[in-house]
Amino acid sequence: MEEVTFHLQTITPLFMAGADQTTAELRAPSFRGEMRYWQRALIGGIVGTNAVGLKQVVTQETKIFGATDTGSAVIMHISAPSHGPVEFTEPISKRVGNTWQATGKGYLLWSMAESGRVDKGNYKPARWYFPPGTKFQVTLSVQDQHEMRLKQAVACFWLLTQLGAVGSRSRRCAGSLEVEDAHATKTDLLQKISIESFRGANSIQQLQNQIKDGIKIARDLFIPELSPIQVSQANFDVVAPQVCRIWILHNNGRAWNGLNETMTAIGQDLQAYRSGITPLGRRKVFGLPLKNVSGSRRASPLLLRVAKLQGGQYVGMAVLFKTTGGGVGPGDYKLIEDWIDAFPGRSEVKL
Repeated sequence: MEEVTFHLQTITPLFMAGADQTTAELRAPSFRGEMRYWQRALIGGIVGTNAVGLKQVVTQETKIFGATDTGSAVIMHISAPSHGPVEFTEPISKRVGNTWQATGKGYLLWSMAESGRVDKGNYKPARWYFPPGTKFQVTLSVQDQHEMRLKQAVACFWLLTQLGAVGSRSRRCAGSLEVEDAHATKTDLLQKISIESFRGANSIQQLQNQIKDGIKIARDLFIPELSPIQVSQANFDVVAPQVCRIWILHNNGRAWNGLNETMTAIGQDLQAYRSGITPLGRRKVFGLPLKNVSGSRRASPLLLRVAKLQGGQYVGMAVLFKTTGGGVGPGDYKLIEDWIDAFPGRSEVKL
């Protein structure tokens, strides 16, 4: 059996639970689900999202993660965390004059706080989370004959840890992870997606190059089994130049010195921009439901995470998926792009 073990540390609060939302636990199905998501995004960006492309997406997903009638080639094991979960009791708002206003960090994590009242029947307890700095290991393993599937799974895990996050509010900076180290039973299992590409970069420029190069390497691991096309539109989230944009967010060319400072800066800027959008219905591009507009559900196309650089500094990352459908067209995404363009510091990763 061949395997790769990743030594992880939480960068931001990680809210993850099973059926019981009043507890917190690290769950392999949640990690596997996120890896599946990023594999679909990667493969869909190579073959497209039409019927022909979707068939290839499903075939590749089955080869690694299995299906209802096919076992998974990749086995995942998660170790116990170094720190137990704690209750989310941070204040998410502060009084400004005669009104309460969300803090920057609170704006990103507001739904994790206690809310409602027992006597009114709408009480929701605070969520529990694994705090920043919690360490744990994730091991991916396969039988010897599936070594290529393990390499491809490592690529999916790279996408998850470098562009995404896990758990609740993972699209708003929660659940961001840092890979501190990795080791494999065979050195070539990490030859393509090297350990250096997992670890924190030394600078914003290096991170920019690291993300660009890593996406290319991940694509190259799958392309020999696919029929690539140029993707100009997408029905689901895919990583392709015309339908996905990636930025590193920073403070006028400098990284932030602390985690709270980073989340506060991103949250405050997004809150101020979004609250200024009128009429209210235009905000639906940021996701649904939206009070007094629509009760439908649509995940936000904007993924925000926090990345940690060497030396203990932090930057934000924004990934925008420009999918069509659900009452949102390509032109609507300009609202989000305008927010990025006005952010104090941003560096785009060209795909």
